[in-house]
Amino acid sequence: MVWRLVTLPFRLLTAFSKSILAGLFLLALALSVAAVSFDSVFDRMSGLVEAVSPDFSVRSRQVRLLTAETSRAEAETKRADTAVAVAADLKERNATLSQNNDALTATNTALKQQGDTLTQANAALTAENKALKVTAAKASVNYQGRLIPAAEAVAEATRRMADRVIAGSARQIAAAPGEAIPFYGIPVIVALGAQALQDDCAALRDLHGLDVAFNPQTALGDGGACELSMPDAAALWAAVRGDVPALWQKLGQRFEGLPQLNLPDWWKTVLSLADGLLTPMPQVTAKP
Repeated sequence: MVWRLVTLPFRLLTAFSKSILAGLFLLALALSVAAVSFDSVFDRMSGLVEAVSPDFSVRSRQVRLLTAETSRAEAETKRADTAVAVAADLKERNATLSQNNDALTATNTALKQQGDTLTQANAALTAENKALKVTAAKASVNYQGRLIPAAEAVAEATRRMADRVIAGSARQIAAAPGEAIPFYGIPVIVALGAQALQDDCAALRDLHGLDVAFNPQTALGDGGACELSMPDAAALWAAVRGDVPALWQKLGQRFEGLPQLNLPDWWKTVLSLADGLLTPMPQVTAKP
């Protein structure tokens, strides 16, 4: 009897366990359907779960997922905004570069046109220069009473003056030792001076003829050079025997670097002896 009393609760629990389990199953099924169908039931059940274990509730997980998605969306939005700003900046730069390119293209076109114009002008000037050269080569002038080409007139005058300069230089060098001989060099000096005057007069006449050929209205004369004459040897010797200091002073007005003249006491004696040697004074002329 006692044993039956002891096991009575267990027998009652066994008898009612199937009914309880069935009821619990139905209750759980109803709660699941209600949680899925009604937001209020889902919120209450999520609140109960969060109260017991906040980290394992569905709503907490959804909030975390939503927060993560929001952060990713904001990051993507920022990247999109940055990309849009970069694209706008690139578009603006592209527009500026396009304008600059158009300006450079216009400048290049203008420079090319200027280059073509200058090339044409240069070609025209070259042709004109060639024509002028041909005209100048064919031009004739009146030189020394002859109508000859201008180039020939210039060449002839230049050649004649050059020949005289060359001959005069050789004559000057050859006569220098003779001029240095005391007393006997006087006729050589006179002959050399006379020939130099003759050459200078001829050169002036050539220049005058050339000037008349090209500038007949403004041609210059010889300036009286052809009217000059070299004193003969006797006149030159008379000047040396005269007032030598005065003569030397006049030379100092035309030449620089002349030494001071100091005549010795025997100067007149030497002049008298030389006068006896060179009387009469010979007349010397330069050979052509």
